[in-house]
Amino acid sequence: MRYLKTYKIFETDGTFMYDPSIESILPEYIKVIKGDPKNPERLDYKKGISRHLGPEVQIPYETMDKSGGRENPDTLEFDIYWDYNTNHKSLSINVEVNYGDLTACQFQIESPNKIKESPNLLPNTIFAIDDESLESFCNYINRWDKGIHINREDLKFISHNGNSLPS
Repeated sequence: MRYLKTYKIFETDGTFMYDPSIESILPEYIKVIKGDPKNPERLDYKKGISRHLGPEVQIPYETMDKSGGRENPDTLEFDIYWDYNTNHKSLSINVEVNYGDLTACQFQIESPNKIKESPNLLPNTIFAIDDESLESFCNYINRWDKGIHINREDLKFISHNGNSLPS
């Protein structure tokens, strides 16, 4: 847990000492691909100011297109929760990706690269993150614990290629 200043996150008092310097490796922009698989829409989101709430970090991204609305929400947010199993001495990272006021997907990462994903939470539509943005997100997650090693292929359920979208 190289980016937690202390390990008190898992103690009974719930104190969480997050080191904000880890945010420097987050991608500045996330590209979202969504909508009809035959004619997907591509939207850019810029990193906002993160919030730290106990054992959770909320990382918001804001749209570059201010038209907003339900079809093109003005925010994309990654809510990341840490859970440490004291019996197995292992870390799991729970991620929820929110698109506007809807949850696009949820998944859990356990070392070294075990992913438990929820089914598609936005039925009849495509929601994907482009390869470059997904690679940057994987690098961010891998920095948390030396036992975690995920890559884009592990997160293919939210990748551009995993959703069979045209290039």
